[in-house]
Amino acid sequence: MKNCFFLIGLFIANLSFAQEHINLGIKVGQNFSKVDNVAADRTQASFHIGAQASIRLTNFISVAPEVILSQTKLEADPSLMDVIGNNNLQPETYHLNYLSFPVLLQVKPTNKLAIELGPQYSVLMSQSKDGKELASMAFKSGEFAFIGGARIQFSGIAAYGRYVVGMQDINALQEQQHWKTRQWQLGISLNLFGF
Repeated sequence: MKNCFFLIGLFIANLSFAQEHINLGIKVGQNFSKVDNVAADRTQASFHIGAQASIRLTNFISVAPEVILSQTKLEADPSLMDVIGNNNLQPETYHLNYLSFPVLLQVKPTNKLAIELGPQYSVLMSQSKDGKELASMAFKSGEFAFIGGARIQFSGIAAYGRYVVGMQDINALQEQQHWKTRQWQLGISLNLFGF
């Protein structure tokens, strides 16, 4: 019986320790994306939204896993020669919707500032061109990337900026060039609660 009380006490002590070290929250922001070697004239702002956790390991180091729904949006205009040959050509917009899983190491030189670095794997959920599923064979189903950035914390709310570099070719077409993503993410996050 004493062993049972000891184990229950140890479990409660571990829970109280964990409550001070784990925070859960939500985040939302904008993406500014580019895909190398894709004939896109400009990139457009798109969005990301997700959930985050922060697990404090020491006073200066945390691990922050996230789950993010993210969109890459590219737009290409037809060239003058294309328009001369075909009057029906319109600008094309490509939408790539990803479910991303970054795991970031946060280094906190001060209470307000955190430097974030780490890997991210993204699963392509859907892809379309001009709202139609015409681009379904052009992009691979997953992507590995590396993230670097910073977060500024204000009592419960944080502003962040980070750069996402695609580490692998996302082109599913065999005869084409390598396509790699580059993306700026700017946003805010809100800590909902800690436990």
